[in-house]
Amino acid sequence: MQHLATLTGTGSLSTREAGSSVATYRIAIYRHTSGPEQGQTVTQGVLAAEGWALVVARIEGSAVLVLDTGEIVDIRLTDMGASDTTAIFILIGKLPAF
Repeated sequence: MQHLATLTGTGSLSTREAGSSVATYRIAIYRHTSGPEQGQTVTQGVLAAEGWALVVARIEGSAVLVLDTGEIVDIRLTDMGASDTTAIFILIGKLPAF
């Protein structure tokens, strides 16, 4: 895989049921360089936010992350992180500009 960009910043994590929380994020963007997925873009992210917001986002299945640029991206939490205030996520749909 080819690393294309890493985006970091502080924005907000919004859920449908519980409102929003300040969130610090790191999003790594890669592109497959070989195999059947050649050319496809892959994202992996780590997010730190208030524990209640992460739990609600995990239960709801998706959430909205507002980047520090104001850009809005849909995310899905794939796993909780090493602490109760971190989570691992993927982007759903449109990638942020980089």
